[in-house]
Order: sequence, then C-alpha cells, then structure tokens
Amino acid sequence: MRLKPLLTTRSKGIVATLTLVLGAGIWWATHELRSDTQVINIPQRICHNRISSEKAAPLLPTKGSKYTEDADAFGGWSTLGTCEAKVDDSAIYVGYQDALGHKRNYHPKGIPVSLGKAYGSLTAEGAINLYVSCTNTPRTVTKWLLIGANATVVDREVEAGKKLNRSTKGLGALTEFTAQAVRDLTQDWFKCPGADQLPDGPVTIHWDKPVVR
Repeated sequence: MRLKPLLTTRSKGIVATLTLVLGAGIWWATHELRSDTQVINIPQRICHNRISSEKAAPLLPTKGSKYTEDADAFGGWSTLGTCEAKVDDSAIYVGYQDALGHKRNYHPKGIPVSLGKAYGSLTAEGAINLYVSCTNTPRTVTKWLLIGANATVVDREVEAGKKLNRSTKGLGALTEFTAQAVRDLTQDWFKCPGADQLPDGPVTIHWDKPVVR
C-alpha cells in the first residue's frame, strides 16, 4: 500500500489541494500482503518525533512485518510537510500547510468539525482538515495553518461505498489522532500563540450541521 501525496505549493486553491491529498489519498495494492505475527512496536513519537503515537496506535495493526515512516519533509523549515506512518498495508497520513491567502470566514467543504477555535471539515473521502490560528512565528508566513489527517481504516470504508457516520470504523480513533497532531504541531513545533488553549480530547464532528458543498 502506498500513499500518493499530490501536494503542490503554487495552486489556486490551497484548501482544495490539501483536501485532495488528505482526503482522497490512501491507496493500497490489490493483493493482500503476507500477514506476519510479529508484534509491532510503534515509536513513542512519530513523524520526525513531532507527534505522540499514543493516539496513532489504534489506527495501525498491532501485528505485522514492520513499522515504517516517510517524513522527510515533515517538521523542517518549510511551509508544508507530509508524513506517512505505516505497518504493512495500513497507514496514517498527516500533513500541514501554511494556509496562504485564506481568511477566517472560509468554509471548507464537508461535514463541519472543530477543536476549540480551530475549525474545518470531515471530507467525503474521510479526511479531517482543520484551520488553526498561528500568527507571528518564525516558522509560519501567514495567519493560519491547515492541518489534516486520514487513515487507511477509514479510507477503506469509503472505498467500500459506506456512508460516513458516527459508527464508521476507525473514525473515532482518527478524531483522536488528528486532535493530538494539531496540538503537538501547534504547541511544540510551530509554537502558535494561543495554541495552549486548544482543548484536550478529540476533534468534534458536527453531524447535526449542514454539509458544506
């Protein structure tokens, strides 16, 4: 299984681009990989040590052949970064990007989500994307970061034609992991002013609110 990040820095719609990467973007091979019985030890911190793996573990198999990570462009001096954490053909994907030119009243397409004052959407492809305020820091050039995540376990539900709902397999764990990633990145790496006020707990999916199309 391989994720195919398609992120570009010079597109008209940064949101559309990142949503494409984070929402559409988990593919796996048509054949099943051999299932090993080795217990997988996931590092305590993943993605160049930027994110705690506590909330990542439920999204990955406990047994398999090995854990791998592709995060060469993650957490460096860059306005965007991507990370894939994988056990065999199951993966978590997380990315961030300076939300160039975006304004606070922009409404991402999908089911509305929030984490305190951070807001965004659950896309039709099963990704969670959040805008987080992040001004006047050495590592950002604009006022907002767009951070998102998806996982194979959720993507497979979408690929099987199942409608996303409260009982979607893996979605609860993805809300937990996305929230953890947002807190770790904005508080510890980007050091966004006010990031310490982001609440504990998962991203809230507002199932009762109209879908933004």
